[in-house]
Amino acid sequence: MIAEKPRLTRTIQIVLAWAVGVVGTVTTAISLIPSVAVIASVSGVSSLGFAAPLLVVSMMYLSVPILIALAIANTGRRWRLWLTIAIAVIVLLLVARFAVGSLGVYWISF
Repeated sequence: MIAEKPRLTRTIQIVLAWAVGVVGTVTTAISLIPSVAVIASVSGVSSLGFAAPLLVVSMMYLSVPILIALAIANTGRRWRLWLTIAIAVIVLLLVARFAVGSLGVYWISF
């Protein structure tokens, strides 16, 4: 009976990590769709200097929920690594927000 309790806790932790990862990534992707559509509509070689950084920033936005989910899922010492990387990406996005905007992402446009 005692051995089942940590297993149940671990299962709940994994389910919570999946929920945070999937829901966070899907909702972030949905809020990025209009911005990415505008980026994709710009054509020409001269517009690559505009489109490439914005696509990198879009990928950074999508990575935050995944990194937080990895921090939730890890029970050892690595959860601090994933959380630190997620915080660093959020700080970079907050700094870059003044240059590229929030791209319509709901959790950073406060």
